[in-house]
Amino acid sequence: GVFLLQLPVEADIAPVAQVLVYITAPSREVIADSAKFIVEKCFSNEVDLSFSPSEGLPSSDAHLLFRASPNSLCAVRAVDKSVLLMKSEAELSPSSVYSLLPGKELHGSLYGPDTFLEEPQENCIPLKKIVLNGITYSPVVEMNEEDTYTILKQTSATSTASDCHFLSLKHDANLDLAYLELSVVTFFSISTHSGLLPARHSDTLNTPEKLMETVRKYFPETWIWSLVPISPEGNADLDVTIPDTITEWKANAFCTSADTGFGLSPTVSFRAIQPFFVELTMPYSVVRGESFTLKATVFNYLTACIRVSVTLAQSTHFLAAPVEKEEESRCLCENGRKTVAWLVTPRSLGK
Repeated sequence: GVFLLQLPVEADIAPVAQVLVYITAPSREVIADSAKFIVEKCFSNEVDLSFSPSEGLPSSDAHLLFRASPNSLCAVRAVDKSVLLMKSEAELSPSSVYSLLPGKELHGSLYGPDTFLEEPQENCIPLKKIVLNGITYSPVVEMNEEDTYTILKQTSATSTASDCHFLSLKHDANLDLAYLELSVVTFFSISTHSGLLPARHSDTLNTPEKLMETVRKYFPETWIWSLVPISPEGNADLDVTIPDTITEWKANAFCTSADTGFGLSPTVSFRAIQPFFVELTMPYSVVRGESFTLKATVFNYLTACIRVSVTLAQSTHFLAAPVEKEEESRCLCENGRKTVAWLVTPRSLGK
């Protein structure tokens, strides 16, 4: 016969589920089979993390948005991408978390893999030939097929099995396989927790009303390291200021809840960009009257080509002459750079 067994796939059965099916025949023979199902490593507390916007200018503001089970407490960190490149094992992942948990895959006895179980001393029912309607049936053992004892032993059900092809049971013996049924129920418990997802913030970058000249001086390796409580609606918003480092930041969070337990967010990225800037190259110090070459390199990280004009402001404190013939403007394309140089001679003391 054929029957269909529906098994709900929940986070409780990850990363592997073992299903044992058995039947006791009228002849008191126990026939069993088992199967393993690999389940995606996931958690009951579904945590989502996102930046709004996903990229921004140094020293500007951004939002870190959380979604998790209501009233969870989340720990979040954001580090420079280079930190994870040098030490990739420092990044939290479902695999690294599950490796810290006790294994769910059963091997050997319920009493532990190192426990020696004495085999029953009772004689097993021997294999005999059966003659039916003049036809002789001989017992055959398949080389690639495990017997019932091996299957039960692998699923920790050794307390009722002996190392035989059949089980030896007395007429007054009660076959207690209740724990087998309990194990199946435990594997496939159903969770009833659910929640509504909050609306996301608009991915727009707040443009300052007026341009302000700032000096980049904050270059941390760790940007965010905070505890964030989740609201009863299941969301939270953390306001952050983007550091001055031009880099890609990697952020993730884990949350704990009294109702749904542990949850881990995927790693998300935030890109700190400076689409257009100038970098000066000059000596650490010079003597008044000494000439040196001052270089200004213009970088363009915009997605289009632009025309730029680079000039050095007039001053009474130094004399400057272009090293090459000055051009009125230069074409600077995407991810390109242009360098302009002047021969500078200081005329007064600096500070």
